[in-house]
Amino acid sequence: MNKVIDIPFNKVHNEQIEFHIIDMKILCETKIEHDLEYPHRLKFNSIMIVIDGVGIHNIDFTSYNYTKGTVFFVKKGQVNAFTLNPNFRCYFLQFSDDFLNRLVQNGIYEIFDYMRYSVKMQLDTKTYEDILLNISLLNNQLQIPIDHFKEPILQSLFNSLLLQLKRKREELSVGLKDNDQKTYLSFLKLVHSSHTYAIKVENYAKKLQISSKTLSNLLHKFTGKSTKAYLNEFLLLEIKRYLLNEYLTIQQISDKLEFDEATNLVKFFKNIEKKTPTEFKKSYIIIK
Repeated sequence: MNKVIDIPFNKVHNEQIEFHIIDMKILCETKIEHDLEYPHRLKFNSIMIVIDGVGIHNIDFTSYNYTKGTVFFVKKGQVNAFTLNPNFRCYFLQFSDDFLNRLVQNGIYEIFDYMRYSVKMQLDTKTYEDILLNISLLNNQLQIPIDHFKEPILQSLFNSLLLQLKRKREELSVGLKDNDQKTYLSFLKLVHSSHTYAIKVENYAKKLQISSKTLSNLLHKFTGKSTKAYLNEFLLLEIKRYLLNEYLTIQQISDKLEFDEATNLVKFFKNIEKKTPTEFKKSYIIIK
């Protein structure tokens, strides 16, 4: 059985800096152990910027078309699969949680908020050119031997790139006022750190010291989802990711996510996905 491979972050030349850039063209020319067209999980965060070619990239079981100037935001743990073609070329900016958190407060939650933003963004020509210039400067710094200036310079350049991407993202979405932003980020942290089937809407509202209605109105305004729909979508993704772990049974997944019993997990999954967890798993795990 082909299992979904976990791809670790590989430090360059044993340096402690947990940031580097990979050119897809070079990666494809290098012999690697895993098939990029088969679902795989990243053990690091990645921003992917397409330079050339058209095709399809699958992230968390959804397919997205890409072309020159497409950006994908991929958080650690999300499941990826490429549809490769000979003309495809992109840059992968790969970095750890620690590298980002030392640079941007709440960075992991804001940059990879896949429940509020699409994982895909298309850049205009000017922003795309500015991003490529920034990547060129980052690549130049990555070639320099390690010293006590290297990481701060990389962080400064990377922060500039992130701000450019954030500006473009916010042009395409509804902005959050300061108080709403604080509440939303608090909710986001709670969900990502502890959400299970046993935790209900009212539990989150109580922890945030607001009413369930206020929380739902906030989420609907900025994500288009009610709190219940938001939590169900989040939980469904968690189940799908666990299902691609060939060592976990349905019962074990049910226990991890605090379902009363495994049959309730199956009902929850089938009600939303219109197929059973086993049927879903078979569509991604290839039996040879």
